[in-house]
Amino acid sequence: MRYIGLLGLLTALLMGSSEAQQGSGKLSGYVFGDYYLVSQHHDPSIKGMNGFWFRRIYFTYDQKTTDQTAIRFRLEMNSPGDFKTADTLKPYIKDAYVQYTAGKTQYLLGVIPTPTWEGVETLLGYRPYEKTPIDLWRMGNSRDSGVGIRTTFGKTLLYFMVGNGSHTQSETNRGKAVYLSLQHPLTAVWTLEVYGDIYDRPADSDWRTLQGLLVYRTDRTKVGLQYAHQDRQNQRDLAVFSVYAETQVAERTRLFARADWVNNPVPDADKITYFALANNARPTFYQLGIIYEVAKDFYIAPNVEWVTYGNPPGGGTKPKDALFLKATFYYLWR
Repeated sequence: MRYIGLLGLLTALLMGSSEAQQGSGKLSGYVFGDYYLVSQHHDPSIKGMNGFWFRRIYFTYDQKTTDQTAIRFRLEMNSPGDFKTADTLKPYIKDAYVQYTAGKTQYLLGVIPTPTWEGVETLLGYRPYEKTPIDLWRMGNSRDSGVGIRTTFGKTLLYFMVGNGSHTQSETNRGKAVYLSLQHPLTAVWTLEVYGDIYDRPADSDWRTLQGLLVYRTDRTKVGLQYAHQDRQNQRDLAVFSVYAETQVAERTRLFARADWVNNPVPDADKITYFALANNARPTFYQLGIIYEVAKDFYIAPNVEWVTYGNPPGGGTKPKDALFLKATFYYLWR
């Protein structure tokens, strides 16, 4: 029933779209997904699988209600990415918040974006082609229910947030999560971001994360260096160093490459959607692709993703590499 209610709300928004556009409301969204082929995988039941999937569908409604307040409501849908589940795309609430602006400061309340990888996605913009490192390696969440403050001090952007630590789900424990990011433009082309969070998890399993991001960006080229370290109580620490580079090679064509080096096995690697990697060995991730702009706001990106593994810490056979061949599609409306 909850899906019917969400779809009903979506229909109502669509029916009122022309009226909303004439006023202060705005409808927008985007879609990205792939045609994929699993050329190689440690799990023989996944090797050889292929098909289309939608990794994200967004439908967003924004409205400025007064000179100082605005609301955002966003639905998201995704194809199941576990290589097992056959199901329809079901919408769920991704954003539902009110924003109050006073001078240079914004106050947010509701289901809101965390600063965990907001800076990476904004500065480097490669999310349609793959998740950012903390997202991919299951080290954090993009959303949380809580309150946030965005403000500036000179050229420095500060984002502080306190939330449940439960992503878009309801709260089930006493612990909370605290997030803080500071982003500063060093020059016209260099930007530095420092981020940290404390996640009070149940059963003595707290997480504490520190992240540094350095980005070089011009109209033709983007390069990002990112390091994140997560102290996991009563578990192995997890750290990742990531390099991303993208450059324009023709009027409508860009070349991109990425590499992630992870220091330990990722406990939930088998739950990484659209990958289902081995969780008993340290992964290293490589991606190479071409982004072609077919038309305004419509992109096709053939790319290759390759995951290698180190030797399992507890002994045993090293997992076979994973190799994904993908034709990614991405289109948006705004």
